[in-house]
Amino acid sequence: MNMDKFIAAGGHANKKDDSWAITRFFSEEIFNPQKLGANIGVLYGVSAFAGAVYFLERYGEMLVQ
Repeated sequence: MNMDKFIAAGGHANKKDDSWAITRFFSEEIFNPQKLGANIGVLYGVSAFAGAVYFLERYGEMLVQ
């Protein structure tokens, strides 16, 4: 089999990259050094939003009175 056709069909050139799709996703998209700063920023924003919603649900009545 021609290696160019194999790669063009979606195959991998090296066989050592037979990892699971979820671990490949985490290594390429989540923990990638080029994307880690942005991912931390998104995580901080989502957690701040969730914390604000929780705070308003719990203590919102005291703020209104």
